[in-house]
Amino acid sequence: MAEIVTARAPLRISLAGGGTDIPSYSARHGGLVIACAIDRYVGVTVHPREFRGRLRTAAGSCETVEEAARHPDPMLRATLTRAGLIRDRQVTVFGDVPSGSGLGGSAALAVSVLHAASHPHAPGADVDVDALAETASRIEIEDLGRAVGKQDHYMAAHGGVRMLRFDPSGRVETERLDLDPGVRAELEERLLLFYTGISRDAGDILSEQNRRTLAGHGDALERLHAIRRIADDMADCLRKGDLDGVGPLVEEHWRLKSRLGSRVSSPWLQDLHDRALAAGAAGGKLLGSGGGGFLLLVCARDRRQAVRRAMTGAGLTELRFRFTEHGSRAVALPL
Repeated sequence: MAEIVTARAPLRISLAGGGTDIPSYSARHGGLVIACAIDRYVGVTVHPREFRGRLRTAAGSCETVEEAARHPDPMLRATLTRAGLIRDRQVTVFGDVPSGSGLGGSAALAVSVLHAASHPHAPGADVDVDALAETASRIEIEDLGRAVGKQDHYMAAHGGVRMLRFDPSGRVETERLDLDPGVRAELEERLLLFYTGISRDAGDILSEQNRRTLAGHGDALERLHAIRRIADDMADCLRKGDLDGVGPLVEEHWRLKSRLGSRVSSPWLQDLHDRALAAGAAGGKLLGSGGGGFLLLVCARDRRQAVRRAMTGAGLTELRFRFTEHGSRAVALPL
């Protein structure tokens, strides 16, 4: 049955454990990440016909090619090929944030394209979200050879506030953290996001960490072990409703993460972080691989406005958000 399908997957913020999901670490030691899906999205609309049977995409720029294998964008080329959207399709991509901003946008793109391509025709039929996440992760890790982990793909597929365990076998276990409604609302209020204006390729930045981890570099491994322990502590804080403990853990995470590679931070980025703390933030870190993108800050209620003034005064743009329980979703319109 011919149909137009629109699918969208949420972006995410990671509170703790980022970097321990990368296979160079998790395959040896196991990883743990605490992350939250937010109500900002990347999505696609797939029209099942193109007049001349070609593949037409609109994603930043418009491209028309004979088939997916000839698409000039590596991420779209690999994703469309995996999804089986080879030709005779029109694909439009939309998103709430710039690419390369540290919120898991490439994973959300892959998940939403795969979901649109596999959308079940039967009313009420479900998609296998774990399969979506696994296939999306293979696009980046295997097809594109990027030094990334799987947390973004699982958060895009599942949504919610989750603890993700990465087993050395490659298996991923997801556990929803069912927070008290008051704790959840207060956590949302304490988390602020600001865009630094710098877009970067996470795979390029993480490749240095990947090489050091594979080589058994002692300092890198000790930092990742400590980040893994912070994820355990973060889960305990959230379960207990100890939100005053969140900021110091995020801050400790950044202290460890900022020294995992030469491109994770810079004097200017560290200055932004320090300005936020001077204005009253309890902790902060760059999301994703670092190097730019979004700065996550943890602020008590009475310090939020001062921190906002400090960040906007430095030229940063705030992204307002809420958590979302929903992962990837798709709807279809028959033709």
